[in-house]
Amino acid sequence: MIPKDAEARDGEEPVQPFVRPDLPSSGVRRPVILVADDEVMVRNLVRILMETEGYLVLSAADGHEGLELSRKYRGAIDLVITDLQMPRLNGADLCAHLLEERPGIKVLVMSGLDMREILSQNVNLPFLPKPFDGETLKARVRALLGINVQPPADLLPST
Repeated sequence: MIPKDAEARDGEEPVQPFVRPDLPSSGVRRPVILVADDEVMVRNLVRILMETEGYLVLSAADGHEGLELSRKYRGAIDLVITDLQMPRLNGADLCAHLLEERPGIKVLVMSGLDMREILSQNVNLPFLPKPFDGETLKARVRALLGINVQPPADLLPST
């Protein structure tokens, strides 16, 4: 079953975000995060951390794939989390395209580069240095979105 906001645009195939099948649908719109990182371990870690916080996550292996996914995904995307250095389309350029095509989208760029290198590239976007811990990432996302997302009940620790 394709979520309502995953309908196709202009006759294209609908985009099905990666959604864990064991998560029940509460009928409430969950914020959507697009994650673009060419490092599969980092991308999967961010996806898992965000899903456990209750976000719907779209996952892309690089900036080009992230841009295409955004263009095919009909629903709102609240935040993009991207690495700065990726093949085909870097994170700064991905953010520039998304900010133009989706006004109001929030962005968070990550990098293992030295801060001086990032400043020399004139990147003026919210930044998270790699490596980072899960709690720091979650706090940054909550602050950027200005909302508290309730994790699905089956992901909450039992008492």
